[in-house]
Amino acid sequence: MAKRDYYEVLGLKKGASLDEIKKAYRKLAVKWHPDKWQQASEAEKKKAEENFKELAEAYDVLSDDQKRARYDQFGFNAPGGGFGGNGGASYGGFSADFDPMDIFNSFFGGAGGRRGGRGNFGGFSFDGATFNFGGGNGGFGGFGRQRMKGADRRITLKVTLQEVATGVTKKGKIQGEEIAIPLPAGVSEGQVFTIPGKGNPSPYAGGEPGDLLINIEEIPDKELLRDHEDLVYNLALPFCTAALGGTAEVPTLTGRVRLTVKPGTQSGSMLRLKGQGLPKADGYGKGDLIVNVLVYVPETLTDSERKTIESLRSSANLQPTEERRQSMFSRIRHLFERK
Repeated sequence: MAKRDYYEVLGLKKGASLDEIKKAYRKLAVKWHPDKWQQASEAEKKKAEENFKELAEAYDVLSDDQKRARYDQFGFNAPGGGFGGNGGASYGGFSADFDPMDIFNSFFGGAGGRRGGRGNFGGFSFDGATFNFGGGNGGFGGFGRQRMKGADRRITLKVTLQEVATGVTKKGKIQGEEIAIPLPAGVSEGQVFTIPGKGNPSPYAGGEPGDLLINIEEIPDKELLRDHEDLVYNLALPFCTAALGGTAEVPTLTGRVRLTVKPGTQSGSMLRLKGQGLPKADGYGKGDLIVNVLVYVPETLTDSERKTIESLRSSANLQPTEERRQSMFSRIRHLFERK
């Protein structure tokens, strides 16, 4: 019987993402696992085993970037041996028989033989930060890799802006073992830390466990925005203060401070507080706190306020000349172009 396209086996389109591939494999692997067909007829058992094996072969290729690229380009006729055939998987001239259970156990975090226990899924609390297991654990051992190593375990660690500023050590349990994860100051969204040997156990006797891969996710701050090592605060400044000068209160990582506002401060102006940002990635110094000034104009006025402002309407000094308009435009453009 002709081999089915690997994407068809998983019920996916060719451009499917790795996450979609993992989810499809998880769903179908549970459906066709031979243990679920023990009470079925011999024909149904045989069909389940064939589907389970076909599924494992498809997943082994499509979850590997290099294998997938070769398959997408050449199909089953890739140079150097192609894919599949004769009870095993071949890639680039290297052929190895494999047990589909190895992939299943590696994916679901199981250890041991065909009748392994249930996999480890879900999330758990880690000293206030939520650790979420990804859809399937990475590092699935392909056939040209370290066959004896267990699957990596991926978790997401959420940190606050204050924790990013000072560094923090998170504590929690992984498979019953309490571990501490020290995070240095200045970590970034999407940064990945690796703890060797704290992943899933190897499905092979004597094999090394996989690694624990920790993905950093920042919890958005209510007032401050992050721009690399700089912090940004949008200050709504009363138009009277902008015109006459005064002070304004702004938040920092260590508390609120008051800064001086010069008379005639324009909307779109930027005030810089040196050293009030986050630690720099190279460990030397800190970024700044950038205060974007947005002049606040009330939507409604009292009668007395309206009369006061009306008396100033005709003042030539309050009219924006062409030079003043260009100056305002330049400040606002700089604000939007800032990276």
